[in-house]
Amino acid sequence: MRSDELIAAADRLEKERFGSQCRRLMQEYQRQEYRKKVLRIFSKVYEQAAAQGKRAAWFGISSLYTSVQNGVFEYLLAVYGEEFYLDPEPVAEFWIPPVFQKCMEADIRSVIGELRSRFPRIWQYEEAEVYRVCAAYYDAAFGRLCADLADELSETEEFSRMEKTEGFGVFFGRYQGEGEILWRISGK
Repeated sequence: MRSDELIAAADRLEKERFGSQCRRLMQEYQRQEYRKKVLRIFSKVYEQAAAQGKRAAWFGISSLYTSVQNGVFEYLLAVYGEEFYLDPEPVAEFWIPPVFQKCMEADIRSVIGELRSRFPRIWQYEEAEVYRVCAAYYDAAFGRLCADLADELSETEEFSRMEKTEGFGVFFGRYQGEGEILWRISGK
């Protein structure tokens, strides 16, 4: 089937490109400027939760499939109570990580350009699948960055002020889909 071939080709092309982009992302996020941006946005959500008196059981970092379909690389950062996704009032903020968007856009333009020479008349729904394929690589890289920043994030003043349940955890994944627990702590 043409769609399966196109997606497999997109995956191969993105795999080739992603190594150099990943090195660029690593270099950029070693700079304090970008690390501070991540800490600032996460701290903002923690601070809002503390101000609202939210008893936090989970902090979620979720990729949004709809944002990828729209060509944006946006995440939902949310503090949930013990009800998790059923929490009627999670404290949430949407965020586009600096540099990730530019790198992914460059990859997608390049991948689709190469695919157009091999697959004439690529339809919009097929382009959306190419976006999804490329975004998966960037999701993995962003998840790794969040895991690497765990200590710095948990040492912020805003994090310490937020009331947490026993076994508070941080997870990364698709919104209301699969994810992984990046880290857990106990106590308040």
